[in-house]
Amino acid sequence: MKILVIGYGNQSRRDDGAGWLVIERLAALGLPDVELQAAHQLEVDVAETVSRFDVVMFVDAAVADAPDAVTRTLVQPNPVCHAVSHNMAPADVLALCRTLYGKEPQGMLFSIRGHDFEFGMTVSPAVEAAVDEVVQMIVAEVCPNSATQAGTPVPPGICETVCSLR
Repeated sequence: MKILVIGYGNQSRRDDGAGWLVIERLAALGLPDVELQAAHQLEVDVAETVSRFDVVMFVDAAVADAPDAVTRTLVQPNPVCHAVSHNMAPADVLALCRTLYGKEPQGMLFSIRGHDFEFGMTVSPAVEAAVDEVVQMIVAEVCPNSATQAGTPVPPGICETVCSLR
């Protein structure tokens, strides 16, 4: 199974860079069979990339009034006509992927509630904690047999071993 994780947002707007931080942390784990990509925003050309995968996980910051610190949502293709195409939602990307390439990867969105979207390069403490939670959630999705203990990082080598048994 080919898996893509796309973290997106604006790193210069503090908590909006949460998706990028998730990608950095996942890269440090060296997950096998998982491709990582960071982007400022989702654009039309992402549909071609997505077409080469079975599962696509999107990670983005959510507005401050989001109900939970972290939300995991299954994403279905949803073709919506936009007046401009420089800002797409994950459902738009999946719909474009289906329309242009005849592919329908499973999609999920991890939304991290942001608190501070002012200019700056660091995330708030609440988002820092939520980023760690999302990393653990993604590891659990990718390697379901490598269950972690309440926030304990996955020990090096365990995910590689478990995933090689798939």
